[in-house]
Amino acid sequence: MAFAEDLLKQAFLLLNKEPKTPTQASLRRSVSTAYYALFHLLVHEATIRLVAIEALRPRVARSFDHNVMKKVCQDNVRLVPNIVGELILDGQAISAGIQNIATEFVALLQARHQADYDTATIITQAQAQTDVTRAEIAFLEWEAVHSDQAADAFLTELLCRGVPKR
Repeated sequence: MAFAEDLLKQAFLLLNKEPKTPTQASLRRSVSTAYYALFHLLVHEATIRLVAIEALRPRVARSFDHNVMKKVCQDNVRLVPNIVGELILDGQAISAGIQNIATEFVALLQARHQADYDTATIITQAQAQTDVTRAEIAFLEWEAVHSDQAADAFLTELLCRGVPKR
């Protein structure tokens, strides 16, 4: 997880590099880096849980697809509590923390696309701060839920949803 944490720190550094009048380049890179911090956190956590052979983990990590991960997260975001207040996906209870992480992932992916590709839009310092804080919140949420059984299912789905069914 060290790489993901380094990316999160880098996002904050880029955001605060020029506190009075940050450049669009710094603001945009901070947003993009915040997204990649969360992306790499989830990929790292999934590969250490799902791939027993350490040497194969980097290869499996390259198999994660941003769009597949987005769809999985959107499914988690759309969950509504049942009559007893539980979030249920495919018969399994999902914690609010997993749903929060999924929410932040979707929002950060959208923000990254805007920051990286929509050069006509001005990214404000407040917007960049919000996005970097989203990543930080997701990291904190992960610490709270990482040992839940639902976290294993979530991480597995992030990778396996994109595998064609036979």
